[in-house]
Amino acid sequence: MALILHAPAKINLYLKVQNRRQDGYHNIHSLMQMVGLYDTLTFQEDGAHIRLEVAKAKIPNNNSNLILRAARMLQKEMGKTDKISRGVTITLEKNIPVAAGLGGGSADAAATLVGLNQLWSLGLSRSHLAKLGGYVGSDVPFFFYGPTAWVSGKGDRVKKETSTLHGFIVLVFSGDPVSTAEIFHQIGQEIDLTKRGNTLNMRKAKMRNVAAAPSVQEVLYYPENDLEKVTLKAQPNLVKVKALLESFGGEGALMSGSGPTVFARFGNEDHANDAASSMRGLGYKDVWVAKMLTRAPRGFGSTTPARGGWGSPRFSDSI
Repeated sequence: MALILHAPAKINLYLKVQNRRQDGYHNIHSLMQMVGLYDTLTFQEDGAHIRLEVAKAKIPNNNSNLILRAARMLQKEMGKTDKISRGVTITLEKNIPVAAGLGGGSADAAATLVGLNQLWSLGLSRSHLAKLGGYVGSDVPFFFYGPTAWVSGKGDRVKKETSTLHGFIVLVFSGDPVSTAEIFHQIGQEIDLTKRGNTLNMRKAKMRNVAAAPSVQEVLYYPENDLEKVTLKAQPNLVKVKALLESFGGEGALMSGSGPTVFARFGNEDHANDAASSMRGLGYKDVWVAKMLTRAPRGFGSTTPARGGWGSPRFSDSI
């Protein structure tokens, strides 16, 4: 019997880049949110081999693919027990754009860990799967603690946000695919966190690391993404996309992750659909309306909606 899972995209409502780590990564502090744009993965047990079939989308079918890396890692993990090695054929229906700042590859890797844990009856805990996911990709652990969570370290430290965020977003993918590693390399040079950085900049970096974390309210009022300054310099057309989304009633227009996808929040689905139609009318082809998820899809994050915090704001109405 086949197992089907839906892997959601993520957006960064807030993203601050901190110091460069000894392992080459940067420490970050980010508020991530799952949204209702999904890849679909189908898992079918298949001997002892791991195979990946991709419909339409052009993505690598080698060890650089996070799905295959996650599956092979879990297969090795199974080999540490007395369980007989088993295989799988994974079919991917790709809807989340590639190299777009929406975490599609990381979501697919998380779905693979969830799916194979169930298909192979491994019984691994969520925290165990999240730890394994951190070896596959920096954003993978988030998907085990959504739909809304604060992420720090290189992405491996995740704290679930107890507030429930409501609303719809319009996503516009209009630029060229982005290399996250290259963007972080450039931002590292800009804030001068290498060994040749001067003392003043190093002090500023330390201050950024210990600065008080913003509240969710502050993030929604003052959205911020440190990576924008690099990506927007290379793709200045994204500045226009942000301005257009806000002119159509969107709030908090921001680039997600390393880009180039830009999003804005809307209080209800009708307003979001109107804005999306307006963007398409201006020639933007890759435009989606997605709900901000209040419940993680099956197998991801918690099984019940988050509660508490500052209630359930509807962005256009209460902010």
